Amino acid sequence: MSGKKQTIDALLGALTPEEKAGQLMVLGLNGTLSDPDTELLIDKYCISGLRTSPYIRKFVRYLPDGAPGLQNVLRPPKLNEKLWEEKIPAPYLRASEYAELLNRLRQRAMDRKHGIPLHTAFDYESGEGSNYVPPGLLTLPSPMGMARSRDLDLIRRAYAAVGRQLKAIGIDHVHSPVVDVNTNPLNPEISTRSFDPDPQVVTDCARAALQGWKEAGVIATLKHYPGRGETAKDSHYGLTAINMDKETYYRIHLAPYVKLCAEKAVPAIMPAHSIYPMLDPTEEIATVSKRIITGILREELGFNGVITTDSMTMGGLMAKYTVGEAVVKAIEAGVDLVLLKDDNSLRFEAHQALADAIRSGRLSEARVAQSLRRIWSLKWSYGLFKNGGIVKTKGLDQRLFDQEAHAVEAEAAARAIHVLRDRPHVLPLRRDQKILVVDRVTMTQMFTNDSWNHPAMLWEFMLQQNPNVSYIDYQPKTFPATAKMIDQVAPQADVIVVTGSYDRNLHDSTDQFLVGLKRFGKPVVLVSNNPYPIAVPEAVDTVVVSHSLLRAGMQAVSKFLFEAQKS
Repeated sequence: MSGKKQTIDALLGALTPEEKAGQLMVLGLNGTLSDPDTELLIDKYCISGLRTSPYIRKFVRYLPDGAPGLQNVLRPPKLNEKLWEEKIPAPYLRASEYAELLNRLRQRAMDRKHGIPLHTAFDYESGEGSNYVPPGLLTLPSPMGMARSRDLDLIRRAYAAVGRQLKAIGIDHVHSPVVDVNTNPLNPEISTRSFDPDPQVVTDCARAALQGWKEAGVIATLKHYPGRGETAKDSHYGLTAINMDKETYYRIHLAPYVKLCAEKAVPAIMPAHSIYPMLDPTEEIATVSKRIITGILREELGFNGVITTDSMTMGGLMAKYTVGEAVVKAIEAGVDLVLLKDDNSLRFEAHQALADAIRSGRLSEARVAQSLRRIWSLKWSYGLFKNGGIVKTKGLDQRLFDQEAHAVEAEAAARAIHVLRDRPHVLPLRRDQKILVVDRVTMTQMFTNDSWNHPAMLWEFMLQQNPNVSYIDYQPKTFPATAKMIDQVAPQADVIVVTGSYDRNLHDSTDQFLVGLKRFGKPVVLVSNNPYPIAVPEAVDTVVVSHSLLRAGMQAVSKFLFEAQKS
């Protein structure tokens, strides 16, 4: 094979405007089945990558009914489109089976005329922020939980360990780490996805995470540039403006980008779909703001890596632009890759808009070449041009259970747990007490519901500590039925242990339910994945924060409850 420069130069001279447009796009691979449209987009339209979401069969639009811009995301159904019930979980695939699916799609890409490798992108922020958790995949605490240890080597080792697992499955590119500095405790979107409210801690932890991802051969992405830690609204569903003076913003929220870009440690960055008047007085959305993308990130901070958008059909952006106009404006602003997770004809509209802009000269050859060189250079640096990223699937399911990797997972889970408060001094629990576990069923448990992540994990692990543990689980929609069962069982227990979960994708409150458990006059211990008031009612007297309700977190907290030191 020729060298990187020769290969890239040859590709730039060979691709048509339609193929160049495809190379600027990352589209959703939702579910665990291939489909004619996805294969057409790979074969004919030469797309650059796939953003994988194995749990969901069909992408659900962000915008609720009646939202501004809804007309820009809804399209009538057509033949070859996936016209499926999106609330049914996708067919479950083991890691080896999913890797085989990705291999087949990668091979299609390598069989294209130009043989440009297809990359796969994925959300893994740790905690519940993962798109796929097959048996054996590490279930690390949330970023804020990881940061509690202040052990940067542990953070590096943990992300390197899970990175090796993801790379073995066929994931090349993670949209992680989050470097938002969460200065607003009521932030509904970032919260514990942030490492810390202190920009220096965020920078140090992100640097360690970047080192771990690189060690594993996985492309990492800082997000959400230039920072969403101060917001009080979720940009997935509407447009948000962050108002702060420029000096303060640079000192706090932009600081991780300034430092890490200066260290040349960042492969990719994802901008936020938000408005920053202190950075762009025209109040353009950051994703399509040339002042913010090119002026600050490219020219001032000197970043020359790949800039990839968040999904382009999020609320605020669609209230202002059509998808076609938005993707062209993003490339004009200095973005390299546009992400579109939708499963409908918007994908073809976006591709057509980019191809037309290239053909007409609105997007100049030089501008497009800049992005393509960055994209292909990154893929080359991470070895994708060698064999298209195809992985070995034999024995993969067993390899995920590597003991050394799981020892790192267990250490991270144990060090994330802490007592937020214990006013009545209930902890540690005794092994002769009768304990009732009231367990919140999370979305991850519902999607997987396998031996590795399922409802009742905490009960399973607590029985190893104390045989007198009873179990009831709940979801907000099942409160009435759950309450009746609790009324019958709770009077017989000595202690109630209840789990609480904050999930930014769900807009429900469990405060009344959690506080209501005090009516039995029994000690109530809340185990929460989040320490903030959005998840922890002030009236609950004993709170343990696990920073995860996934397998490793539940295993660690089951021990902690019986071993916690009295303060």
